[in-house]
Amino acid sequence: MFDAISKLWSNHHKRLSEAGTHDAIRLRMHRAFSWMRKAQEFEMPDDADTRFLFSWIALNTLYAKWDSDLTNREPEWKTREAFLKRMVKSDICGRIQEVIFENRKYCDRLLSEEHLINSYWGNPTEEEARKARTKPRKVGKHYHDTEEVINVVIPLFKCMTMLRSQLVHGMSTYGSSANRAVVEAGAKVVFDFTLTVLRVIAEDGLWEDDESWKPVPYPPMEPHFRRDA
Repeated sequence: MFDAISKLWSNHHKRLSEAGTHDAIRLRMHRAFSWMRKAQEFEMPDDADTRFLFSWIALNTLYAKWDSDLTNREPEWKTREAFLKRMVKSDICGRIQEVIFENRKYCDRLLSEEHLINSYWGNPTEEEARKARTKPRKVGKHYHDTEEVINVVIPLFKCMTMLRSQLVHGMSTYGSSANRAVVEAGAKVVFDFTLTVLRVIAEDGLWEDDESWKPVPYPPMEPHFRRDA
């Protein structure tokens, strides 16, 4: 599916580039496809850690915002949740719901993992672990309801955000057997989810609303001064 989506977007990109329009989404999609292209090179399950991180970077480049005014800067989690809600709401064909349901066993694995829930680390007890393991049953009723699928996506990404933080900040060992099932589940879900979001953007014309993709953090800039190597 990656090649088909990439080809579709390439046609859009060429047309928009020739017209000199939609710079923000063209840059975001260019960056996202570059990371997804690399992510798929890492085989599962051996390179699950790497596939997870590269897939997350691809998704991050689609939703990230940046504001130099620290007093008005929105927390990352709010920016991400607003993006996820917009994608689910805009996906009139239900492709996001479909990919979540297809990966239900992996989603349930992530949702039931106490080590991915913040409250557990505040009180890492058997009782808190038991509470965490009831979460999939509560969330599960939303898998089949189109209007409620966001109530699966949001808690799922809260868990995967914790996994991302553990990996990125070195709070986990690369390739560790202790978290293999969780990392493999996360890698499968975030790769498939991000690919589906790219598909929704490309197929449904979400790129047309240029303002919604601005501003792009850290756009390419020519250096003001040339420095000798």
